[in-house]
Amino acid sequence: MAEQVPVQLKPIPPMITHVAAAFGPIDLNNFIKSPDPLDAQLFFSAELADSRALPDGFICTESGLIGGVAADNTEGSYEIRVTVKNKSGSASATFTAELTIKERFAVQDPFFLTNLKSQIWSALSQNLPIPEMSDLTDRPITPTEIYYLLQRYAVLTIWDVYNLESPSAKTLLKLENANKHYNIYDRGSCLVAAPKDLFSHERTLADALDASRVLAREVYKRGWTIEFAGFNKMVRAAWVELQHLGDKHGKKLEVLHYVVTPEDLRVYNKQLQQQGPTPG
Repeated sequence: MAEQVPVQLKPIPPMITHVAAAFGPIDLNNFIKSPDPLDAQLFFSAELADSRALPDGFICTESGLIGGVAADNTEGSYEIRVTVKNKSGSASATFTAELTIKERFAVQDPFFLTNLKSQIWSALSQNLPIPEMSDLTDRPITPTEIYYLLQRYAVLTIWDVYNLESPSAKTLLKLENANKHYNIYDRGSCLVAAPKDLFSHERTLADALDASRVLAREVYKRGWTIEFAGFNKMVRAAWVELQHLGDKHGKKLEVLHYVVTPEDLRVYNKQLQQQGPTPG
């Protein structure tokens, strides 16, 4: 009887990360299974579609974990070819996945953290014990790491200043061009943009900024006098979007207690030069 080849239960999701940022691991066993319950164990390997090795810093373990810490100069889009074999090696199948590595975050990862990540991934790839992590768990948290977390789990709230009621229960809004990784909630006296899945490996800072612009357009339609609360880059994206809407419609929205920064103006003027006012 012919050997049953591994089958794909669902597509492997696009993998998106940044240089020097830890990604994954993603367990490929969640996407690929053996159809034979008596021979369920699978063995995995991965390379690029052109037969080159995975980008420096990325690995695929034999047990099916794929991820890593992308090395410098690995920015780009890649097609990955995943080969899966049964225990005896007599049946195999090939599947594809997309990997995008973006430029390094402006906030640099401390060197010893990057080194520790590399040690952990090396241990995983060789089925060795994970290195001692007390140096990581016992040390003080740095401002750099706090900012990274704020950026990773960014939230933006825009308040209706003259609505003095406490925020009401959340109502999910279905807005035009809403970002697939963010929910926007109406809470009566404020609107909130928050990640749908805090632990998603697909969500990037670009998604947060996109959600901020959608939120700003909804607030502009409502004509509120507003106040911002949230991650600074999301606030900037919303403020710039409101300026474009004001230019287009001839009416600026009043923003209280916000000091415009030189970077706000630089982004706004650059967009004016490149694209003109953003459509509402």
